[in-house]
Parts: sequence; C-alpha cells; structure tokens
Amino acid sequence: MARKNRKQLFKNLTLARVIPNLATLSALLVGFTQVRFALDEQWEYAVISVIAAAFLDATDGRLARLFNSCSRFGAELDSLSDFAVFGLCPAIVMYLYSLSHLGRAGWAASIFFAACMGLRLARFNTCDIENIKTPLSGKFFTGVPAPAGAILALFPIILFNAFGLDLFRNPYLCITDITIAGLLCISKFPTISIKKFHIRKDQYLPFLLSMVIVIVMVFMYTWKALSLFVLSYIVSIFICSRMAKRTLHHDKELAH
Repeated sequence: MARKNRKQLFKNLTLARVIPNLATLSALLVGFTQVRFALDEQWEYAVISVIAAAFLDATDGRLARLFNSCSRFGAELDSLSDFAVFGLCPAIVMYLYSLSHLGRAGWAASIFFAACMGLRLARFNTCDIENIKTPLSGKFFTGVPAPAGAILALFPIILFNAFGLDLFRNPYLCITDITIAGLLCISKFPTISIKKFHIRKDQYLPFLLSMVIVIVMVFMYTWKALSLFVLSYIVSIFICSRMAKRTLHHDKELAH
C-alpha cells in the first residue's frame, strides 16, 4: 500500500513540474544563509540574502503558472519556505544583531515576530484554499506580505549600513521596529500589490527609463537607496488605506 501511495505521489513528474519547486527551494537555501552571515556579523550580506530570497520567491508562482504546473504540494512548500526565510530567520538575525542585549524581552520580541509571520501565512493559505474574497481582494494585499515584513524587520540593519550610526543598533529601537513589523503582517491594512499595477502603452518607455535610473541609483548608493525604498513602502501603507476607503465608499454608492 505504501509503495502504491509513493507511485501516485511521484507519477508524471515532468521537468516543468519540478522547476517551480526548485525556485522555491533556492529561495529557502539563499534565505536561510542569512543566519550564517548573522553569526559572522556580516549584516549587509544577511539583508542581501533576504532580498535575493524575495526575488526567487516572486518567481516560483509565475514559473508554476507559466509551465501550468500549479499544485498543492508546491503551495505548501512555498508557504513553509516563506515562514522559515521571512519569519524565523529574520527573527534570529535581529536577536543576534541587537535584541540579545535585552535578554528575555529581546527573545520574546523575536518569537512574537515569527509567530505573527506564521499567523499571516496561515491566514493567506486559508483564504486561498477556501476562496475567501473581500471587496478589496482584487486591488490590495491584506496586511504586509511576508517578504516585505521581513525587510521591515531588518530595516534597522539597512539604516545602519546606509548611515553608520550606532542609533540603529539601539535594542529599544530594534524591538520597536520588529514588533511593529509583526503587527503589520497580521493586520488587515490594505497594502500595495505590484500584481495589480497596469502600465499603459504610452507609459511603457518612461517606465523603463525610470527603472534604469532606479537600478543605477541602487548600484551607486545601495543602502541609501534601499532605505528610501523601505520608507516609500511605509508611506504607501497610509496611501493604500486612504485609497481603500475611497474604493469602499465608491462601491457603496454604486450599490445604492
């Protein structure tokens, strides 16, 4: 019976079905390396590992749709990878970076962030499986997505690399940051969804030009540019909240 179950699990495994899962595993391996860099106090590489994992995480779903190989196995693997890379590992990194100076309180803050990330992913999976929709589902994310939450948790490290100020290693600043990042993950704030952006044909060339400028800025002023991006994302949360209220108000008016 066990052999029969194994055959059913692994039958018809084409390369197209394997590639998306390889992307997910690559994100897991790259993202998990942040802990190793943190143990060596190479904080900049720890952040880079998370950013690289976020890019890989963004590709696995697209690859699955491209090769028409979406599966429950892939979805579960992606969720477990996200929890490890964007939940557990950043919590450990921030503890090693600064929170350890607060003893039990610092460890509790790290656990709190990891728990919030787990709850955020569980909510996302439940909505996906049960096909739960809200009036804003097609326009915004609910709460801060896992990769963005991890980068927000590591924001003090980004600021430290950008400006070199010891202020950004202050444990009280770091515990405040990681706590807020965790709360944003489990919140119901509408947040920006890149998937919902549409570029008109007349905007295509200006958009490409602006992206080239952004890439050049990242290469020239890496950490300051990343700091600006994170701050812009934080501001976008407030903007999305206002836009969501207007959208709901407009929908109510149309309903009446």
